[in-house]
Amino acid sequence: MKDRFLFWLSLLCGLLASAGSLVLWYVLLSEKSSVSALTFLCLGLPALLGLVASFVKPPVILLSFVVSLPLCLYLSMNADKFFFFLIASLLYFLSGVLKCKTAKASWLPW
Repeated sequence: MKDRFLFWLSLLCGLLASAGSLVLWYVLLSEKSSVSALTFLCLGLPALLGLVASFVKPPVILLSFVVSLPLCLYLSMNADKFFFFLIASLLYFLSGVLKCKTAKASWLPW
């Protein structure tokens, strides 16, 4: 029962982080027309990966966290409303940790 609740909580965190990142990236794109493809690689692709990774049990969503964290930290220090990118990145991490707790130990080497 507890594992089931943690799985649904991790799914919700992953979906919120991914959808929020995509919306914020669109706002960033519409406000600053000079946004390069690098921001899509660092913010958009991890959000799309997070959408897909939210539905699988192994913590693949941690890859979204690792890729998006540097730019999220930079944006959170320089722009007011883009502080929410950092919150989305932390939600990726929370989702990955919860997925680690609910995943079966068969794929772990120890």
